Amino acid sequence: MKRAKTELAYAKINLFLDVIAKRDDGYHLIDGIMQNVTLSDRVNVAFEPSEEIEISLTSSGNPAMPTDATNLACRAAKLYLETVGRGGKVIVNIEKKIPAAAGLAGGSADAAAVLRALDALSDEPIGVEELCRIGAKLGADVPFCVRGGAMRTQGIGDVLTPCAGLSDCFIVIACAGNGVSTPWAFDKLDLIFNGFSEPRNSEKKVEKLLHALQIRDFRSAYATFENVFESVISEIDPSVDRIKTIMVGAGAVRAMMSGSGPSVFGVFGNESAARAACEKLEKVGIKGHFCRPITKEFFAR
Repeated sequence: MKRAKTELAYAKINLFLDVIAKRDDGYHLIDGIMQNVTLSDRVNVAFEPSEEIEISLTSSGNPAMPTDATNLACRAAKLYLETVGRGGKVIVNIEKKIPAAAGLAGGSADAAAVLRALDALSDEPIGVEELCRIGAKLGADVPFCVRGGAMRTQGIGDVLTPCAGLSDCFIVIACAGNGVSTPWAFDKLDLIFNGFSEPRNSEKKVEKLLHALQIRDFRSAYATFENVFESVISEIDPSVDRIKTIMVGAGAVRAMMSGSGPSVFGVFGNESAARAACEKLEKVGIKGHFCRPITKEFFAR
């Protein structure tokens, strides 16, 4: 019998992101804080038991998105079924709203949504911890996207600690530049920091931001935001600084690039200022996505 489940795949922003070391296997270690926002893709997953594993994907909203086996959502479905030792026909449909290759974890969010949906459709669900373990094999952002909310992210993105996040604010996300290759961005940091031969330490900075978020001292929190990738991407993509200037001019209390870019998010204290920022961006041909922060884990709801 075919069953179906729809999940929202929420974008993430980085309130703090630093790369602190590089392992011998080439993976980079990070320290920072991620938070979901309400900008999302809609992911519908249909499952029908069968002896073989068969995955298909359709999409709308982004004609350039691959719909073959290379798509992270397809890989997530296949890996889930292989992990639990079941066959099945999985049909995935994704309605894209999150800009691609923009530092917002859109692909990772879709993959995580597929994992959550398949587990919800299972007669023997494996639960969030196992889903995170599967997700870590797909990409560094997937475990966070499985759990959601606001988290301190360490290791290669697989060490997650729930924390307080932004609340009572309005967020605008915009992206005008070309998609950025995350491996390329890490390679640039390798050059800047000499291959991370000496580990970096962001502990005090992250702890300061965590404390400010915990006591809801958002003014101090905004001042502590940081993204190690921002200067690297700004050098090759002037749209980052352009969008930041527009957002601050429209009343953003802070504007910063997310992830490895080139998307920029602006934080606003009231809805009217955020809506006005979207209008100003629209006038120069840039789509502004109005959204709100999400603080609760998906599995805690």
